[in-house]
Amino acid sequence: MISSKLEKTFVENISMEKFFDKKLETADFSIVKHNTLVESSYDLSPVPNNIMTIAMTKARQTNMSSDLWNGEVVISAQEYANIHKVSLDDAYKVLKRAVLELEETKIICDAYYDFSNGEVVPEIPPNLTEISFFSDSILASKPKHGKFSKMKLHIRLVQKIGYSDTGSFIYLKFSDDILHLIKNATNPDALDYTQYDYANTIELNTTPAKRLYELVCKWRKVGNCRKQVDEWKILFGVFAKYPNVAEFKRRVLQPAINQVNEQGEFKLILEQEKLGRAITHFNIVIEEQMVTENPVQSTEFFAKASNVNLFESLSETERQTVKATADRYIAKNRIDEETHKRNIYKKAINERWGLLEVDAQQQEYQKQAEEVKKKLEADRLSKLEKQQEILRKEQESKQFVQLFESLDVGFQIEVLDRVRNLIATEVPVFLKMFDKENDKKSAHTDIRFRSYFKRIMAIE
Repeated sequence: MISSKLEKTFVENISMEKFFDKKLETADFSIVKHNTLVESSYDLSPVPNNIMTIAMTKARQTNMSSDLWNGEVVISAQEYANIHKVSLDDAYKVLKRAVLELEETKIICDAYYDFSNGEVVPEIPPNLTEISFFSDSILASKPKHGKFSKMKLHIRLVQKIGYSDTGSFIYLKFSDDILHLIKNATNPDALDYTQYDYANTIELNTTPAKRLYELVCKWRKVGNCRKQVDEWKILFGVFAKYPNVAEFKRRVLQPAINQVNEQGEFKLILEQEKLGRAITHFNIVIEEQMVTENPVQSTEFFAKASNVNLFESLSETERQTVKATADRYIAKNRIDEETHKRNIYKKAINERWGLLEVDAQQQEYQKQAEEVKKKLEADRLSKLEKQQEILRKEQESKQFVQLFESLDVGFQIEVLDRVRNLIATEVPVFLKMFDKENDKKSAHTDIRFRSYFKRIMAIE
């Protein structure tokens, strides 16, 4: 029997070999990212953000079983140069700087503490290094039952990093929590992921624009993404950097929206909500544009005109989903022979692989959209009721003043005297204020004394 130490070494050696074998030659690959990461908070430069995304994709495309993979990824300068169309020297320089930035990166994300097992506090293992945030009690996706509490988790992106000046590659090992999110992004029990083509993000040259694009892909079916101002700042990792809302909008949010609009896949419209003069929420309305398909962004099989009849009933999003599902199957089963691959693609198209997951996700998004609409309608009705109540009180006050001033002067004086006596008896601290207003002949218009006038005048 192989000892656990030897088995671990064996697995790690296999892992490294497989990651050197598996290379990305172009930008033609799909990103599948857990929504916890899409909605998480971090502040990275554009290239480290690219590296994180590419590394997660390489992790998902490895031929190794996910049970054996321990979070290690290698990205060569040649790969990055091919993807981003830069020189080999420039590619390695930016890779090295990027992986050094990733070493210190922390992510703040939402999680859910599950109380359905009756636990109140998770059991802490004797060795604190064994703690994993995401567990049976702490979940990345919202449970379907109601026995949970939402929480914020602070986790590290990577456990360790490395780079080779002679080999022109970088190495990183994801933290256990990030590894959990990568492995469980397409878990059938909790469909909670966003998918898009990496090539669509290459021209976005700021991290806020790249992150906004991801977020828009998540909420595209709902048609809008609404957050409190502070939530937008936290998402982009600039909460402390831009305390002024107008500056955050001008320097971060609006430029990101402009870049996504220029990319052409979506038309984004920024709306803002106010409480008084203060902006409380930003809402981004999402409109999908008609985009001509680029054959470079799909496999050769999907691009061939002879295969059009197989998927003519599929939308672009559905085609991407079927392709990504087939790619995962091919990678998992280590299928290298081209004819076999083409047959898998045909089977995937005919059987609509992965679309049940998409339908379920779309239903969830539709449910969320309905909840958002109900909340907006409730807020609108509440605001309307408050406005009507203000108008009612204003009208009621106006009618009272008209009634009092329609009385003859002698009766007005008598009412004022009796009101003064009532105030002197019940709330003498108001007497000085009443006399001051009475001297100005405006005591009957002051709402502070209205109830006393009504009592004396026997008005309900």
